[in-house]
Amino acid sequence: MEKRTRIALVTYAMHCGGMESFLLRLGKYLRDHGYDVELITTLEPGEWFDRIAEVGVPAYHVPGYRRAGPFNPLQHTRRVSARLREGNYKVILLNHSRHAQAGLAQLPDDVVAIPILHNDNEEIYQVGCGNPEAWNVAVAVSPKVASTARRRESSRPILEITSGVELPDPAQWQARRGWSMPLELIFIGRLDHGQKGGVSLPDIYQACLERGVECRLTIVGNGPDAQELRRRLSKLGLLERTRFLQGLTHHQVYDLLLDAHVLLMPSYYEGLPIALLESMACGCVPVVSRLPGITDHAIENGESGLLVEVGDTAEFANAVATLYRNPSQWSRMSRAANTRARSCFSVQAMGSSYLRLIEEAVKGRYPLPRPRKFQRAFDRTVFSWRDFVPDVLRRYGQRGRLWWRTESPWASTFKA
Repeated sequence: MEKRTRIALVTYAMHCGGMESFLLRLGKYLRDHGYDVELITTLEPGEWFDRIAEVGVPAYHVPGYRRAGPFNPLQHTRRVSARLREGNYKVILLNHSRHAQAGLAQLPDDVVAIPILHNDNEEIYQVGCGNPEAWNVAVAVSPKVASTARRRESSRPILEITSGVELPDPAQWQARRGWSMPLELIFIGRLDHGQKGGVSLPDIYQACLERGVECRLTIVGNGPDAQELRRRLSKLGLLERTRFLQGLTHHQVYDLLLDAHVLLMPSYYEGLPIALLESMACGCVPVVSRLPGITDHAIENGESGLLVEVGDTAEFANAVATLYRNPSQWSRMSRAANTRARSCFSVQAMGSSYLRLIEEAVKGRYPLPRPRKFQRAFDRTVFSWRDFVPDVLRRYGQRGRLWWRTESPWASTFKA
């Protein structure tokens, strides 16, 4: 019997989020197509770690990490590198794991290493483009992420493969909620205002009501700014009118999206938002921040969704009000969003692209610039100063950044 090719999907943690959803989908797809797949976390397991078993993929967490002491990042890199060598993988797909990326030179030359960049963020480029001589080819999930990564690391091959999501079956699509009142608004994502803009949801909600929009808001997710979000909703008298959910399965999220009319996504930056693609697949019309090369790549503005300038609360509310007052426009855009997701953003389209890439890479299409044994054992530049800061100090820093964005006298500069 022919031995199956072993593939490692490596990430720092399986938290609740879009990248994690991507890993579950890709892991299942590769397993179903004959590969021996394992998912590895290198920093902490994360609240979704147990969900890996649900898709039939084995999982392993590399223990031993402690955010204390100036040498711990490199010590843990040794642990991660040893685990990757022991796994006898032919292909390693890296997803924002600093420790795995920093130690790639410890792998044999015949192991194919492929970093995947999921977000348009400096830290993601620092990790995904780091240690460039030790990986074979990188993948970016959107045109903006691909172009930025190529400028940053012009000497190495970087491809663009968009992420994919499941599509509702015909019976689910036939049963989706049509136009009705109140308008059901939904936000799905990590409650981290610095990226997702979630703390602006109360102001958007209030502005919708002030414009005469009869609506309800559901917020799906958790994160460091959950308490601040609740406080702001309470201050505006909207807390009791808002539904909070978390810890949902993909099936439950799809049920919500098929029952909702409008997705709100006031993000400051993204890679290619999985929640946006899921919303489109379910015919929930997206009203999202205009992020060039990212959201305007997914959405045809005015056809399959509406794009709003980043941080413009009034325009978010105006977009919702436009849909509210034009039921036929909402119905047309709901169908168009589903059609675009089917044609461009399915799991099958994503998976076949990764199958082709893996097959080409294993056959030697993307060689290393020089043998790994002649490279630095560990690339320290993959780490930032934050990796040497204890967790308690990092949390204080996060709170300070939130105050600066939302409460300081200069907060308005972030909303302009």
